[in-house]
Amino acid sequence: MEGGEEKEQNPNHHHDDDNHNNANNNDDNNKTSYNYKKVSFLKLFSFADFYDYVLMGIGSVGAIVHGASVPVFFIFFGKLINIIGLAYLFPKEASHRVAKYSLDFLYLSIAIMFSSWIEVACWMHSGERQAAKMRMAYLKALLNQDITLFDTEASTGEVIAAITSDVILVQDALSEKVGNFMHYFSRFVFGFIIGFAKVWQISLVTLSIVPFIALAGGIYAYVTIGLLARVRKSYVKAGEIAEEVIGNVRTVQAFAGEEKAVRSYRDALSKTYEYGRKAGLAKGLGLGSVHCVLFLSWALLVWFVSIVVHKNISNGGESFTTMLNVVISGLSLGQAAPDITAFIRAKAAAGPIFQMIERHTVSRTNSKTGKRLNKLEGHIQFKDVSFRYPSRPDVTIFDKLRLNIPAGKIVALVGGSGSGKSTIVSLIERFYEPESGQILIDGVDIKDFDLKWLRQQIGLVNQEPALFATSIKKNILYGKDDATMEEITHAAKLAEASSFINNLPDRFETQVGERGIQLSGGQKQRIAISRAIVKNPSILLLDEATSALDAESEKSVQEALDRAMVGRTTVVVAHRLSTIRNADMIAVVQGGKIVEIGSHEDLIADSNSAYASLVHLQEAASNQRHPSSGPTMEHQLSGKHSQELSRTRSNLGASFRSDKDSVISRAGLDGAEPAKPSTVSMRRLYAMVAPDWIYGVSGTIGAFFAGAQMPLFALGVSQALVSYYMDWDTTRHEVKRIAILFSIASVLTVIAHAVAHLSFGIMGERLTFRVREKMFSGKVCGFK
Repeated sequence: MEGGEEKEQNPNHHHDDDNHNNANNNDDNNKTSYNYKKVSFLKLFSFADFYDYVLMGIGSVGAIVHGASVPVFFIFFGKLINIIGLAYLFPKEASHRVAKYSLDFLYLSIAIMFSSWIEVACWMHSGERQAAKMRMAYLKALLNQDITLFDTEASTGEVIAAITSDVILVQDALSEKVGNFMHYFSRFVFGFIIGFAKVWQISLVTLSIVPFIALAGGIYAYVTIGLLARVRKSYVKAGEIAEEVIGNVRTVQAFAGEEKAVRSYRDALSKTYEYGRKAGLAKGLGLGSVHCVLFLSWALLVWFVSIVVHKNISNGGESFTTMLNVVISGLSLGQAAPDITAFIRAKAAAGPIFQMIERHTVSRTNSKTGKRLNKLEGHIQFKDVSFRYPSRPDVTIFDKLRLNIPAGKIVALVGGSGSGKSTIVSLIERFYEPESGQILIDGVDIKDFDLKWLRQQIGLVNQEPALFATSIKKNILYGKDDATMEEITHAAKLAEASSFINNLPDRFETQVGERGIQLSGGQKQRIAISRAIVKNPSILLLDEATSALDAESEKSVQEALDRAMVGRTTVVVAHRLSTIRNADMIAVVQGGKIVEIGSHEDLIADSNSAYASLVHLQEAASNQRHPSSGPTMEHQLSGKHSQELSRTRSNLGASFRSDKDSVISRAGLDGAEPAKPSTVSMRRLYAMVAPDWIYGVSGTIGAFFAGAQMPLFALGVSQALVSYYMDWDTTRHEVKRIAILFSIASVLTVIAHAVAHLSFGIMGERLTFRVREKMFSGKVCGFK
């Protein structure tokens, strides 16, 4: 019976075989393709409280005032034009009115300054608050999910993407983008209100064009949201591959799998590149279509205003300012396009977040309705328990399992690979729910207990201790967050950990590094034992706690476990049968059932028993690995040599660091400041995009023509204004020429935006692809 022999039965366990890893990879693929429900825009504000509504209300007022300032500006501007036009007739009165309007412009600028500040400050602050609450709600919902979710749906890459990049996208939409959109929309509304009040005919014609602008924007949004969702999924998949490979980089290097890993990562990124390229083209065509409609509207308005002036419906100055007002107000819808894009991104990103927050879980008894006993004795009973893992419903693990574990006794579970030993531990911890039957503790169904209180009564030590990248003290405090220093020290003594902790420079404040990389296997396990017993649990679960250790480390850890088991109900999943000879009861698990139960002496006495067969098989395997001289050599190993071996194994398992790297690592633990990252020159960045120079040139040309639309508009409308004061034949000729010019520009702007966004989109995606691939290759092939 080898180390981790049974773990392939549990889909989450770290001892999965290759076939099971392949199955897990397939599961990950399924996870990545998980379809999320669409989220409405108003749902993004689900985490707003009263204070947020106050902030958003004040910010909205600021945005509305900010937006209305532009139409108001055109009122003053129109009057100023008329005064300047009459200045040669009434110079004194014109000078007086110009001074008055200049003062009005000053007041208007002050109003714009304060309103824009209120808009940005309030919406940004509210967005930060709501995003923080959303993160907390997501994390809380995630931690309260059943393990089933992580077996079948959620992946690490998905979770990391949701809590980082996705929430940032939502925060961006909830903060300044809403304020921007509101002030652009306010400009649109007030512009048309003032336009209707001045020359309603011009405003009505302009308003008829708005549905076409909305249609172009709607098609753009529909296409973009689908492409952005695909881009996100592709990045999540690539991130999962990177995380898995880097997390197991030593295994990848040991089997010379670097090229295969890089190839897999490159294939995942290629899909991202393809979707990103399409998204760039869609964005260019969408924005170009919106500006195309705007140019056509300018062509129509220039012609229509000439008719209005010719028929004396309004004078040239008033018609001109009304046209400018309504056109720029209509243009504000185009300026709001990036904000609409941010809303689209946020809605797509919020899907997995709200899916997790609102996910229905198996009913967990809470502190209000759950039972709490004054004292938990630890009598555990399995009554006709049937169970199958949700990720593999076709495999039956237990079929009416019956097991009785007396309070205060040490019960060892032994059996072949896949027999279900570790599953018993998972069911006691209530990581999973049985399909049928009952699990009782002190006669109470574990479903009726307050789950948090129940787990506080249980200590768990796994084969691979999960330590966090913090101090030893804080790692132990995860077992009991309000433990005193005296309790921490006492737990460390019971776990035989105080001796090596006191020899460290910072003792309990020593940083263990990521996953405890700075400690040996035995040291990590003893800290894990300290964490398990610091809360003085009534039940102790040991899931092959010593199977991955060398002989000397196993001996010290086993001594610590022997101390920890005193006076507690202890369930031991055994790896080496020699370690459980003194157990009060040994249960042999086969085929999801308890086939034998009794003490070591009783079971070994029957040479035909399943337990005796397991003992003989393990002894035979041990003799094959260590023929004749094996035991002698093990006996001759001194404590010093064995500890050195333990440290060597730990270092090999932790990293392939050089002596220099080790010194740097120790310096970091001693509190030395980390080295500042070196700056990268722009020349190096340009060198990385040099292979795609053709896209840079085409994108620049497209951006140049796209950016030239506003100067073209200014030139056209200024010439139109001059023509309105000429004779009708000249006016008609000039207006026709300007309308044709705007019509040509409407076609060119679509092409320019499409070329610019497609070119820079390809350039950016290829640069990102290249940087990600080089970083990943460097991490995998030159990992330190």
